[in-house]
Amino acid sequence: MSVVQQVVKRDAKTKKEQWLQALVERRGKKCAAVALANKTVRTAFAMLKSDTEYRASML
Repeated sequence: MSVVQQVVKRDAKTKKEQWLQALVERRGKKCAAVALANKTVRTAFAMLKSDTEYRASML
């Protein structure tokens, strides 16, 4: 929830932050927090499955 609060208060710098800001506007903070957690877990699982390193450009 704190990540969502920070993104709401300042300008988005990355594509992920832009996505999160748009989601907060459409769905609200709580739904955006759940969606961000889901996206983070799916990203981590895909990285473990394919044995790759994190690349922010892929999000």
